[in-house]
Formats: sequence, C-alpha cells, structure tokens
Amino acid sequence: MDIYGCLLCSVLLSFCIHFLLSTLKFKKKRLPPGRIGLPILGSLLKIGNRPHESLAKLAKTYGPLMTLKFGMLNVVVASSADMAKEILQKNDQAFIGRPTPESVAAGKFQDMSLVWSSGLNPHWKKVRKICNIQLFTNQRMDSLQELRHLVIKKMIARVIEAREAREPLYVGRLAFGTTLNFISNTMFSDDLFDMKSDGIRELKELVGDLVELALKANVADFLPFLRPFDPQGISHRVTVSLDRLHKLLDDIIGQRVRRRTYDQSDRRGISWMFCVITAKSMARKNLTTKISRSCSR
Repeated sequence: MDIYGCLLCSVLLSFCIHFLLSTLKFKKKRLPPGRIGLPILGSLLKIGNRPHESLAKLAKTYGPLMTLKFGMLNVVVASSADMAKEILQKNDQAFIGRPTPESVAAGKFQDMSLVWSSGLNPHWKKVRKICNIQLFTNQRMDSLQELRHLVIKKMIARVIEAREAREPLYVGRLAFGTTLNFISNTMFSDDLFDMKSDGIRELKELVGDLVELALKANVADFLPFLRPFDPQGISHRVTVSLDRLHKLLDDIIGQRVRRRTYDQSDRRGISWMFCVITAKSMARKNLTTKISRSCSR
C-alpha cells in the first residue's frame, strides 16, 4: 500500500474514532434528546439554507428542547415560547454567557465588550453600572430630547440644501450620518462627521463590512481546529477593518482626554466619554478596577 493509501486509511480511522468518542460523550452528558449527526460535520448538512424550517421539523421529532451538533459544538435549541421563557427569564443566570464567534474574537476586545463579555466578568459589571447610573437613566434620556431635535433639524436642513442645489441626495447615507451624529453627540458631545463629507460614506461602508463579516457563517466557529488557518479569511478582514475603526475612535478619544472639559451649563456635557474618563480617574484609586479606551469602543 502506498503512502497515499495509508494516509487515507488514517483519516478514515480518525473519523471513526472521533465519531465513537463523540457518541459516548454525548450519551454520558445530561443533555436534551437530539440528533447526533455525522462525524465532524454533525447536523450542519441537515440544517441547510433555511435553518428555521429545518429546526421546526426536528422539533416535531425531538421536542421543544433538543440537542444538536453543529460541527464539533453541542448546541441546545429551544423552539417554543415556554422553553424560551424558561431560558431567558427563569434560568437567565445559568445562560448568561454566550459563545464568541471567531470574527468577534479576531478583534481581541470581546472581554471588554458589553455585548460579548460574560455576565460573570467583573469588568462587565462595572461597565453595566456606568450605563445604569450615568447613561440610561430617565433624567439622562430626557436631557437628550433637545439633542434629538437638533440632529433632526440638521438633517432637514441638509435635505433643503440639496434640493435647492439640485444635487442628488442618498437617503441611506443621510440617515446613517444622522444616527451617527446623534450617537457621537451622546458619547463625545460633538458631531463626528459633516453631512456633506465623504467620511460618512467611508464609515458606513466600514460598519457595513464589519456587520456582514460578523453575521457570515464561519466554518472555523464549528470546527475549532481550523481557527489558526482562517480558511475563509474572515478573521483577517475583521482585524483590518477594526484597526481602521479603532484608529478613528482613538483620535476622537485622544482629543476628548486632552480637553477634558465639563461645562455644568451644557446639558449634553455628561457624555459617555466623560463617564469613561471619570471612571478611569477613579480606577487609579482602586487597583482592582481597570477601565481603558477599549470601553468606549
């Protein structure tokens, strides 16, 4: 037998051993009933391009709470309102963590993220406290009413200006810029982009690329041994896009840190950036707290 035949036999034998071990491990765990699937691939082929329909069909066989294997990952699927209530309301603490996609992990900031970091992470609790105390209070939301009116007035003025100049106006880009300036005023107390600048177009494309990459099915998420190879190039593209985005945000944060002004008469003064700077100053007195610029990203 030549070397290629030996290699093929070795691969097939490895698949068989892995399938047997996975089956035994699957049966030993106290998991809901479900479909084991094929070696390595699990039930990925069964899910197909319309996962909601495939999961509904599987739920008729295995019940409203079932276990599936997506590649090498065990996934528990709840397919009824009662089961969703049990998970999201009654047992939310047990399910507070979430797996981090490889596209998000490529940015190496998931532990600093309010969305992706674990609820048991002390940093997540500190950032959540800042949000609850400083940002998302009723008083804070009421104080933003004037800001919302101002941003909408600027958008209307831009529409009138384009009409009088008889120039084309891209509604999607205008809406994106309006939303962006509202967020930037909330965070940095200033407009981030001019409505007529090309920066809005560039940032819109950049954010669109990141969202598309984050939502794209990545084979490395289901087959962890492929992560170092990045077969689809998603991690590399995310890293490049995030570097560009972080450079932009770091420039803005640097300006705010250097200014570090807080006008009591300005109702917009309590911004996210001010909260982060203040929290960082307080953290110097408490060595167990670490808050950096990554919080504001």
